[in-house]
Amino acid sequence: MQDASWLDQLKLRYSFGTAGNNNIPSGQLMKTYASSTSSWLSMTQNIFTGGKIMNNPDLTWETTYTHNIGLDFSILQSRLSGSIEVYQNDTKDLLINFPIPGSGYDSQYQNVGSTRNRGIELTINAPLVQTRDFSLNFSGNIAYNRNRVTDLGGLESIMAQSYWASTEIGDDYIVQVGQPLGNMYGYVMDGMYTTDDFTWDGSKWVLNDGVVDCSGILGSAYMRPGAPKYKDIAQNVAVYDDEGNITGYTTDGKVTVADRTVIGNASPDFTGGFSFSSYYKGFDLSANFNFMIGNDVYNANKIEFTSSRKFYNRNLLDMMDVDKRWTNIDWTTGEEITDAATLAAVNAGKTMWNPAIGSAIFSDWAVEDASFLRLQTLTIGYTLPESLTNKIHVRRMRIYATGSNLFCLTKYSGYDPEVDTRRATPLTPGVDYSAYPKSIGCVVGVNLTF
Repeated sequence: MQDASWLDQLKLRYSFGTAGNNNIPSGQLMKTYASSTSSWLSMTQNIFTGGKIMNNPDLTWETTYTHNIGLDFSILQSRLSGSIEVYQNDTKDLLINFPIPGSGYDSQYQNVGSTRNRGIELTINAPLVQTRDFSLNFSGNIAYNRNRVTDLGGLESIMAQSYWASTEIGDDYIVQVGQPLGNMYGYVMDGMYTTDDFTWDGSKWVLNDGVVDCSGILGSAYMRPGAPKYKDIAQNVAVYDDEGNITGYTTDGKVTVADRTVIGNASPDFTGGFSFSSYYKGFDLSANFNFMIGNDVYNANKIEFTSSRKFYNRNLLDMMDVDKRWTNIDWTTGEEITDAATLAAVNAGKTMWNPAIGSAIFSDWAVEDASFLRLQTLTIGYTLPESLTNKIHVRRMRIYATGSNLFCLTKYSGYDPEVDTRRATPLTPGVDYSAYPKSIGCVVGVNLTF
C-alpha cells in the first residue's frame, strides 16, 4: 500500500456475538396467585385466583446471534473517513405473550419462532474546511435494514391487538412467516356511500343491488348515504362452469373480517442522522439532525376523533367540520332528509363521511407515511477574546444557546411522526394514540474557565 498515497487507512474486521433478552414480566416460570375479595364463596371475603396469564416452566431467554463485517477507511489525508457495516442478526426463542383458546387463561408467555434482520450502514466523517479562523465539519450515518419472520413455531401466522380501543377493533396486526414484523392489518377504504347507492323505501334507506354491503362491520343501523365505505377484496365465492367445475373465485359483495389485508408496516426503509459543526473567529455552531424514511404510523387519533360512536358530545378533528362532512339532517328543521336529490345537493362537495358510526374501524385511511427530518439540537456560541476576559481575571468565557426539537419536516398529520404508544408487545409497533408531542426546548448558558 506504499504507492497508494491517497489511502491513509483501510481495515477489514469481523465480529460475532450473542445477546440475551428476558424483558417480560417476572414470575412467569411458576404459578402465582392473586388475592381478591368475594362475599359469597366459602363464607369468606378473601379468595385466591390464578390470574389470566398461565405460567410456563419451560421458558428460556430470547437470544440474538449477531454477525458483522466492517470496513474502516480514511483517505485524502483524513479529509474523509468512515466505515461500512454489513450485518445479520438472527433472534431465536422469541418471548411472545401467546393467546390461549378456551376458558380460564387468556394467554401464556412462550418461546415462539425466530426473526432475521439484515442490513448495511454507512458512516462518514469529513472535516471540510480547516483553517486558523474557520472550520466546517460534517458527520453522518445512514442505515438500511430488512426484517423478516423466519419461524413461528410451526404456525403460518399469528394475530395481535393494539387494544387502543379496548377490544372494539380486534386484531389489527398480523405476523406471518416470510414477512416483516409490524404489518398492520385492516380494511381498504373506498370513500363513502352516496345517494346513488341507496333507495328510500318510505321508512329506511335500502342498499341497491350490486353495491358492496358493509353492514357486517358498520352495523345495519348505520348503513345510509354518507357512511364510510370499504372494499370487498376477499375471493371467497367459487365460480362454476356449465359442467359444475370450479373455474375460479370471486368476491361475495359483502365486507367482513375476511376482507382485511396488510395495509402498512411500521418499519422504516432507512434511518440515520447527520451533524454540522463550524467555528469562525470566536463563534461556534453545531446542528444535529435525525431522519427516518418509509415508516408507516397507525394514526388511531384519526379514527377516534372523526367519529361519535358511543360518545354523543365530543370534540372532533377539524377535518370533520360541518362544512366538510356529510350530513343527513336538514339544519333548518332538524329533520332527516329522505329525498335523494335534496340530500345529494346538500352534501355536494363534502369530503368526509358522517361521523355517526357504530364502532371504530381500522383501515388504510388511518395509516400514514411518517417519514421525517428533525432538527434535534442546535447550539450557537461565542467565546470572548482573551484580551477582554483577562481584565476580569477569567481565562475563558463562552456564551451559548441551545435549542432542541426546533423543527420537524414531515407529511404526517399527527403531532409527532416518531411515536409508539402500544408497547405491551413488540408485535404492535407504530401506533399513535393520544401521545404527548415532543416539546421545544431552549437553554442559555455561560462556560467559565478561571
